[in-house]
Amino acid sequence: MKYTDLQKGAAQVDCGYWATEANRIRLQKGHYSFVDREYLKEPMSSTFRRRAYMKSAQGGGSLAENLKSFHGMIHGYLPCGVLYLFPTDKDMQDYSKGVMGPIIAENYSIRKWIKTGKKASDSAGLKTIRKANLYMRGAGLGQIIEGEGESAALKGISVDKVVFDEIELMDPMAIAKAAGRMKNSQVKEEVYIGNPGIPGRGIDEIFSLSDRRHWFRKCGCGEWTCAELTFPDCVKIRADGTGYVGCMKCGKEVFVRDGQWVPQDRDKSDYMHGYRWSCLTSPNNDPAEILEDFINPPQGNLADVYRLSLGLPYVATENRLSMGQVYSRCGQSVMGLSDRGPCAFGLDVGKIKHLVIGKRIGRKNFQIIKVARFSDWDDISRMILKFNCKSGVIDARPYEDEARRFQKAHHLRIFLCEYSETTLVGTTWNPKTKMVKVNRTEILDATHNLVSEDGLLVLPRRSPEIQEFAKQLCDPAKKEEINKKTKQLIYRYIGKEDHYRHALNYFLMAAEKIGVSQRSGHRKKHKKVMNEYARI
Repeated sequence: MKYTDLQKGAAQVDCGYWATEANRIRLQKGHYSFVDREYLKEPMSSTFRRRAYMKSAQGGGSLAENLKSFHGMIHGYLPCGVLYLFPTDKDMQDYSKGVMGPIIAENYSIRKWIKTGKKASDSAGLKTIRKANLYMRGAGLGQIIEGEGESAALKGISVDKVVFDEIELMDPMAIAKAAGRMKNSQVKEEVYIGNPGIPGRGIDEIFSLSDRRHWFRKCGCGEWTCAELTFPDCVKIRADGTGYVGCMKCGKEVFVRDGQWVPQDRDKSDYMHGYRWSCLTSPNNDPAEILEDFINPPQGNLADVYRLSLGLPYVATENRLSMGQVYSRCGQSVMGLSDRGPCAFGLDVGKIKHLVIGKRIGRKNFQIIKVARFSDWDDISRMILKFNCKSGVIDARPYEDEARRFQKAHHLRIFLCEYSETTLVGTTWNPKTKMVKVNRTEILDATHNLVSEDGLLVLPRRSPEIQEFAKQLCDPAKKEEINKKTKQLIYRYIGKEDHYRHALNYFLMAAEKIGVSQRSGHRKKHKKVMNEYARI
């Protein structure tokens, strides 16, 4: 089939036209098409520098970016090539063989540009397309070379585009290193793709930096409806029990083909284009079934309904504290300038040090009387003296030498803490080394219970610093993981800005070493034991 110069020109600049009209790219289920997937037209044609896809399963975003990468390398738009980053090497191998390989094998319009022979590169992790290279790598921690802060699998790579596929599961260090592979490029395309996991993490965090585009469908009555933003109200049920997305004004069915992307935050459009879609926008999913799964989650797993069907992040309330829970523990007393004690303190060490001071007000109940941030150790020394601290636990890493000097300067029961994944129960105190070890997940569970259960904790009155304290307490979220060695299911907290949470962990441990304050003014009955950390 011959094409006019105009058609050839269109194929060179528009990947959507190249994939559908000019070459009719073959896939396992037939030719690539925008029929019932009209929402892919804009992303396929976009050459905007930064793009993010927060999506449910099988939305087509990964395939769209695959084709865009082939198109860009073939037509010289991406002359240095493309780097695809996957969570692990196995993920990369599976994708290369299961997705990339068949696309190349089935399409001569792509295959003819891939170099073969002795001097060519053609493997699962590297292919040469015209003069550009297509790299596929895993982003696991095992690839980081100790002491160098660099990934062995990324060294020597220079590209125009990096695709972070399933960024939710990637190591943040590898993400940063991969982005650095574009320093020599004039294009510098960044593409982030993922099913959302924990709110505020991974693709959800990146999507929040974008203009947050959603697919709005136009009804004959003139109203625009977005299924993703109006679920579950938009789902209507037919007489036969099947469902459809209905207009929010008149209730008539609205179709994907009659839609367009609408940014929710236009002020960010100059920085990043973000696309979110769900299975509600897929022609192969019945909205009635999605609604049923939402009301009655299969095996009680609402998280998968949110993440894989609705394209939304989710964490169960029992796995993450809320700001409301923290604020509900606030009393009427402002943070004091001093206290007779006896008090205990917990200190999370970094460039900025986060201090939590409190005391026992009952056998298993506690009152926090001071939270503060410092950069100087002398200020912390003055503070723990003002509050008559008799016991303290300090983060041992990453500034152990500084923590040791502080420890030796005070004639108090101060221990340095190391988190451990192998310490199974309770804490291990070593009086000789002045070190204490505790299971990280277990102590985070303990402070979760301390805040979430009634009557166990009293906080100062709300203030700007207490607001920051509450925010950091709510940052860690508990998630399930599979231990790669033992294949056992384990639970681990994932956090980012959570320094005060760890300082509270250390305080709770330090409080084991002090008695009940006789001047707390708090005399409440409490329902049940919090955890083993409150025992002496």
